[in-house]
Parts: sequence; structure tokens; C-alpha cells
Amino acid sequence: MQMSQILCSIVGLMVSSSLYAQEYSLPEGFLLSSGLPTVFVAKFALFIAVLLAGTVAFGRILKVLCNCPTIAGEIIGGIILGPSCLNLLGWSIFDAPLQIVDGLTGSFYALASSDLFLYFVVLASSCLTVSYLLWIAGHETDIRDMFNVGLTATTAGILGAVLPILMTMWVAHYVLGQFSLIAAIGIGLIFSATSVSIPVAMLVAQRKMHLKSSQATLGAAIIDDIFSIILLSIFFICLQSGTFGTVYGLAHVGHSSSIAEALVYMLLSFAGIAFTGYFMIPPMLAWLKKHHSSFLVTTSAHATMLLYFAFAELIGGLAGITGAFFAGLFHRMGDHRHQAEKVITPFVRSFLLPLFLGSIGLQLNLRLLTTADWVTVGILLAVAIASKIIACYMATTLSNLSGRRKTERWSLLEGYLFGSSMVARGEVGLVISTILRGSHIISADQYVIAVVVIVLTTIASPLMIAVGFARLDIVALDENKVYALKIGPFNVIGTNQMFNIIAGRIEASGVYTTSVNMSEGCKIINLEGHGVKIMYDPEQGITFRGNRHHIEEILHMVKGSMAEELERLPESM
Repeated sequence: MQMSQILCSIVGLMVSSSLYAQEYSLPEGFLLSSGLPTVFVAKFALFIAVLLAGTVAFGRILKVLCNCPTIAGEIIGGIILGPSCLNLLGWSIFDAPLQIVDGLTGSFYALASSDLFLYFVVLASSCLTVSYLLWIAGHETDIRDMFNVGLTATTAGILGAVLPILMTMWVAHYVLGQFSLIAAIGIGLIFSATSVSIPVAMLVAQRKMHLKSSQATLGAAIIDDIFSIILLSIFFICLQSGTFGTVYGLAHVGHSSSIAEALVYMLLSFAGIAFTGYFMIPPMLAWLKKHHSSFLVTTSAHATMLLYFAFAELIGGLAGITGAFFAGLFHRMGDHRHQAEKVITPFVRSFLLPLFLGSIGLQLNLRLLTTADWVTVGILLAVAIASKIIACYMATTLSNLSGRRKTERWSLLEGYLFGSSMVARGEVGLVISTILRGSHIISADQYVIAVVVIVLTTIASPLMIAVGFARLDIVALDENKVYALKIGPFNVIGTNQMFNIIAGRIEASGVYTTSVNMSEGCKIINLEGHGVKIMYDPEQGITFRGNRHHIEEILHMVKGSMAEELERLPESM
């Protein structure tokens, strides 16, 4: 056998599971010049279809059978498709290698198709899905709301981000002893961010959004998400400045010789992001609308989001998701009608997010978790739950000690409901865990443990809220003072379309509104200063809650506008 044939055989064996470039690197431009075989493209399309359909299907089945939150259900769907159960990557149609021969040198290369497929999905998720999720979070955050959530929600949001980091770090590093200090802090950062979508979806379904604890949850969850992102950026700056020593695999972008210089660099980066965002994005959107180019508003949102993501990571020395978040925050200031959000959100929720959650499941092999690992999961789950409960109780206690009137003080049950609503971790936690895993800050086993804990918190939170509601004295909380009106469904116009018509008419009237979009497909419009919330749920329909007089005025305004539009239709031709 010729030496070249022997070498080709060895290379084929070495890269049967992944691409090895240590001894045999691909020539520059080789993959592109080799073209894409149509069969390979078709297999990739089939892989995406199976992953997307399977993730969504299993998620929906779990939602129907056991009321499992969508995020948790779709991760579990990915786990079922992964090596833990069905092992989608090992199916023969996806596992067959892509074999390419270099016509110039005669070198043979084999790349495992399944590895390439999953690598592309993970790359797209790391660049697009995490960016879009944080852009949407920024777009749903109004700075003015930060001043209206109250001291209790603000305190709970800050403590709810800090306590999980401190408690998890202490337990993981000093009690369990199996996590390094850096990994323990990273796990704490993963558990610091709250998922607002999961508890609020249940609160809307249970018609409990008017409760004081529910209102505080909305504000506190937004604040601790923002604070968690900022803390993540500070953590990376500390790593890049060498505060914790050298970290393998960490890109030292924006490296500074000291933590002081790094923090100054971070503040300058924030200043640059804030200046360009405030003075460039809103005027740019206004210019597009003025020159009849509103169709480019969404395109500009894509571009600025990715530019801010890249700037924060490559130049600013921050986490890329920080830039994406602030891109959404400033885009909102110039896009009052949420034009870009209405286009981006459905695409993210229906396509990118399920692929992201499914790819997480594909990377998890629960069979590798030992009994000791499951004990670790249980301990970290207890810490994740306790840290949020303690943070909320501390916030409500401080509120009670601030001289509030007796009727305005928080009861123990209200504090429990507040804390239970903050327990669930969701998209932001998964994004942070993916970033930390890619930076080699946490190991593969620790990544699996973190994701399992996140899934369990999304299941635990609704159960804890249900226990609180079962013991809640509705009469004592004066629920009768709040007027509720449920309308729909609208079979001809469509319930979602009717909700958008109501939102559009309110916005056109000049009344300030706040829209909160949730992963469960629910939306909330909050009319500032009017004491009214308009909630849309795909299963429950549209519900008005709040001041009856203002609700009647809104309905009268919407009916009048629709009547004027209908009068323009000719009766006959």
C-alpha cells in the first residue's frame, strides 16, 4: 500500500467523529472550492427539520400532559433527541462522513456530518439566538419603568442577582469542593438571572397579575436580568485582567493590566454604547420613516444588534450579549410602534429559540451523570430556589421597615409568592451557561448540571406558585376592587390581530404603553397612569384588568375607530 493511501486511511479514522486540524489542516478555501454536494445539503435540511419538529413536538406534549413550561419542555425534547435517549446525532443518515478529496494534492479529508450540523446550529445560536433574545429583552425594557417599579422590586432585583452568585459560589467551591472558584462564580452567574416569561405566563393564566407580588415580579425580574448581564461583563473583565489568573480558552479581548484599568475601559465602552445608541439609533429610525423607508426599520435593527454584539465582545471587552441588550433598549426609543419587534419576535420564538433549546439537549448526555452528580444537582437546585426566596424576603422586610402603612406592608405569604415567581431561570441563564461553556470557564459536566438545574427551576416555580395560591385568601386581598373583563375569541379577525388593533389604537392616541412579550406567547400592555392592563393569551384570549371607567373608555375608543374604518368599505360595487 502506498504511503499516501496509508496516510489517507489514518486521517479518515482520526476525523470520523470530528475535524482534526493539528496534523492535517484543510487548505485555505478548500471547502468552498469543493462545493456543497446536494445530498449533504438535503441531509442538513432533514437534520434541522427533525430537530425543530421533535423539539417543539415533545415540548408541546409535555405542556399538554403535565403543564410543563415551554422552555423546560423544549429542552427536555432536545434531551430526548440527544444521546440520553434517541441519539439523533448517531443516526446513520446523519453520522455518515462527508468525504472530500483535494484534486491538487490527492489528500483525503473526512468530516463527520453530524458534527458539522450540530456545530452550525451551535454557532448560529451563539451568534443569532442569544443576540436576538437579549435584543428582545432590551426592547421590552423601558428606562422609565425602572423608576416606577418601586424600592421593593428594585431591591429584590439587585439582591436576586447578587445572592445566587454568593450562595452558589460558597456552596459549590467551599462546601462541595468540586468546583474551582472561577467555575463556582460562573455557576452563580448562570443562576442569577430570572425568567420573567414562565411565572408571568402562569400568573396571567391564573388571573393573578393584579396582585402586589405579581406587579413586583415584573419589575424585579427585569432589573435582575440587567444586573446579571452587567455582572457577567465585570466577571469577564476580571478574567481578562488576570484577577483570577490565566483561564484556558478565554479570548483576552480588551485586556488591561489591572482591574482598575479594566473597569475604566468598561465604563468608556458603556459610554460609547450609550452615546451612539441614544444619538444615532432613534434619529436614524426617524429619518427612515420620514423618507418612506419604514420597511428598513427591521433591517436596521438586525444590523445594529449584530454590530453592538460584535463591538461589546471584540472592542469593548464586555460580554457580547450586553451590546445586544442595549441595542434593543435604544432601538425601542425610535420604534414606538414596535415595528421591528413584531417581525423579529415571532421568528425567534418559532424557529431560533426551539433550535437553541434543542441543541442544548443534544449536547447533554444524562447517562454520564453519576449519583454524586445528581446529588450536586439537588444541592444546587435547593440553593437556586433558596437564594431567590431569601432575596425577596429581604426586600419585603426592608420595605416593611421603611415606615409603610400597615395596609401596605408585605405579609409572609405575599413574600413567598414574590420569591416563588422569581425562582424560574430561563433564556438568559441558558445564554450565560452557553457563553461560559464556550469560554472553558465551566466544564462539560458542570454545563450539564447547570442546564438540568435550570430546567428543574422552571418546573419548580409554577408548582411553588400554585401552592401559594392554594393558601391565598382572595377576599383578604380585596380582589373585588379590581375589575376584569374577558373578551374574545375573534374567529374572523383573529384574537391576536384584535390585540394588535387595540394596541395600535392606544399607541395612536398618544397614551404611553409598555408591552411585555413572553416565551409562552402571551403579551401584556400596561397603560401607565391609568391603572389598566390588557393581557393576551393564545388559550385564554384577551383580558382587561384594572379601572373599570378607563377600560370602558378604551373599548369605546377602539370601537369608534373600527367603525370609521368599516364605513370606508363600499356597500356595493
